[in-house]
Amino acid sequence: MRVRRDGIRTRIDRLVFMPGAATRRRTPSSVTFARRRCARRYIARNDSTRCRPTIYLRLKMLGKTRFALLGATLFALSHPVLAADATTDQTEINEPRDADTSPTRTETEAAPVPAAPNTSGADTVPTSVLSDVQVEGSGIEQTLPAELSAYGAERQVIDRQQLDDTGMTDVAQALERLAPGLFLAPRGGRGSYFNASLDGSRTQDILWLVDGVRINNRLYGGTTPLDSITTEMIDYIEVLRGGQGLFYGTQAVAGVINIVLRDPSPNNAGQLRLGTGTFHDRRAAGHYSGPSPAGRWLVFGAYDESEGFDPYPRSAYHGNGRPRDTGFKRRSVGGKYHAAPAKDNALDLLLIYNNVVVDQPRTINNFKAFNDRDEVIASAKWDQRLSSHFGYYGKAYWHSWWSDWTQIGRNDDGSRHVVDDAQSWGYNDYGLNLTGRYNVHNGSQLLFGYDLQAYSGHDYVVQIADRSETVHAGFIQFRPVLPFSASTDLAIGARYNYSEFGGAHTIWNASMAQPVGRDVQVKASVGTNFLLPTAYQLFAVDPRYAEGNPGLKPERSLNTRLALIGNIGANVQWTLGGFYRRIDDLITPIDGRFTNGESGARVRGGQAILTIGGETGWHVDGSATYADSESLDGGGQVDGIPVWIAKTSVAWDALDERHGGRLSARYAGDETQRLANFGQQSVGDYTIVDASAYQRFGDHGQHRVTLRVENLTDRRYATDVAQDVDADGRAYRYDTLGVPRNAQLSYTYSF
Repeated sequence: MRVRRDGIRTRIDRLVFMPGAATRRRTPSSVTFARRRCARRYIARNDSTRCRPTIYLRLKMLGKTRFALLGATLFALSHPVLAADATTDQTEINEPRDADTSPTRTETEAAPVPAAPNTSGADTVPTSVLSDVQVEGSGIEQTLPAELSAYGAERQVIDRQQLDDTGMTDVAQALERLAPGLFLAPRGGRGSYFNASLDGSRTQDILWLVDGVRINNRLYGGTTPLDSITTEMIDYIEVLRGGQGLFYGTQAVAGVINIVLRDPSPNNAGQLRLGTGTFHDRRAAGHYSGPSPAGRWLVFGAYDESEGFDPYPRSAYHGNGRPRDTGFKRRSVGGKYHAAPAKDNALDLLLIYNNVVVDQPRTINNFKAFNDRDEVIASAKWDQRLSSHFGYYGKAYWHSWWSDWTQIGRNDDGSRHVVDDAQSWGYNDYGLNLTGRYNVHNGSQLLFGYDLQAYSGHDYVVQIADRSETVHAGFIQFRPVLPFSASTDLAIGARYNYSEFGGAHTIWNASMAQPVGRDVQVKASVGTNFLLPTAYQLFAVDPRYAEGNPGLKPERSLNTRLALIGNIGANVQWTLGGFYRRIDDLITPIDGRFTNGESGARVRGGQAILTIGGETGWHVDGSATYADSESLDGGGQVDGIPVWIAKTSVAWDALDERHGGRLSARYAGDETQRLANFGQQSVGDYTIVDASAYQRFGDHGQHRVTLRVENLTDRRYATDVAQDVDADGRAYRYDTLGVPRNAQLSYTYSF
């Protein structure tokens, strides 16, 4: 039985099999033949040298209209008509009422004092972003998360300086260590898939964005999308908690994580970074930015390779299994472009290309297995302010994600055979968003817009029919100024959604932020959200697995959050909060077919966050999150979600910020997994300690060396558990191990 180890968790114990049916094979496109030849070379050679795949874009699989974004990019970069940057004074349309927009280095929110400057590290957007937004266009998209926070949502920010000073080289790694309430459990080495939970959610309940472009996998909700994102281009990462389906649509059930990339600089500037590590890591990355007659631009490139580690204990390998490390190789290139033809409008373009080769280890019948994928992320946005009362933006995006799955099997005598040879799976995701803001004379605001999302894709390994789906939505949010309570920031809104297969449905949201005294703020939100079925749930036609059901309804959820956020002086910030979420119409396989089940799930929990310290000197922070995620069919705690997680760190930075260090620890409590032959299994309950230090030197601190040690105590722990079947047909259980102790050294030169 061929079972690919990827994000849909296609392990034998977690799928409904339909025995006795033959597997259908379809002839792949001719563009995969170069990689097929590479796979066949493994049969004739005695070494395990990595195949060097031909890099290509699957452009011929896209409709001609989808080249528009690439064409717009080339046109804007070459056309002299676009005028140089313009500047103007800030007007009231650019910012939300009383929104705090000063820079921050802390990870938590503090209660802002209305109309006063923020000095406590409150939830903000970095100044580098707002300096452009305030003078060019409407600035709606960039400031939307901070605006939602000002009106009652909870938001944390991981900024560029934190990534630099801690030596983080992986997005998932940074979020796992630095984001309160977010649990990540890698299923292998760096660049592998992982289980994720935000405040007790499932992996598929989190929406992932890159510069506002959704990058969630459209085929499988559990296939996490961060393996192809390099940290080199990140400016900051914002975590927006709670249901956010009003503006962002499907999958924003538990929250939104937006990876915001560096913006082009008006001055010539750049950075070069080199790194190595004890997993035979090799990293090189850089970016350069500057002005042009038509605007300003930024280009970047990155190469990241690691031989990784063996994620399974030796006892997990049976017969024809082959212990091996999980290698990872990523190449990324891209650029951004910004132009302001006039003082009240702006054009922004983004183009990223990633090629990633990731080993996918297996415990039986395996010499080598890997995914080799190409990814393109592109967007074009026009931002315009028509008057002091009205502004809008229009944005088109395209996300192409295609992978070739190759598995070279291993016979009992050590010989090899081809199981899967560059089998294609992936999707194209594209859409359009139009959003406007109208400022009423009394200070009230009205946000409204239209959202189009469409995707198509297929899988030739776990067979999914080549189908497409289109979703249309309209949304509106009203932010009134209350004459009887001027300090209350209130927002109410609704979204109407229509999908080809899910039909029509409406969600709503209400939130508020209310100061209580000078240093305390209450935030509350309540609303409904939805999760559309994936392509696998809709269109699966593989006789080995559950049958797809085009008649599925979206999963529905009700979210409620309440938090007290405050500060004690300038250097102490705290948060105490609770949350409740109920999900109905859960999609699950019943009698061999995906169906909306009658039972649902319920999540209830709380969180505490404390931050002590300023920009320099000693800095201490900690968080603890309790999440009781219970299946309402009597099945107990939902699989893969720990009841408790906690994170803490102690950092010290010199007054001149030329050197510093950080010691951090994270705890993941018990979680359960249900195996077909072994029943409920327990995993988790571990504490991992990391350490990092940095030293800057040079006249202006332009050189920086950073040393990072992960798993300082070399704790052996399991992040997952599964089962497989040996050559004699006996089922056995095995663990997926977490990252062992390793060190990473990097050098950065800024110019």
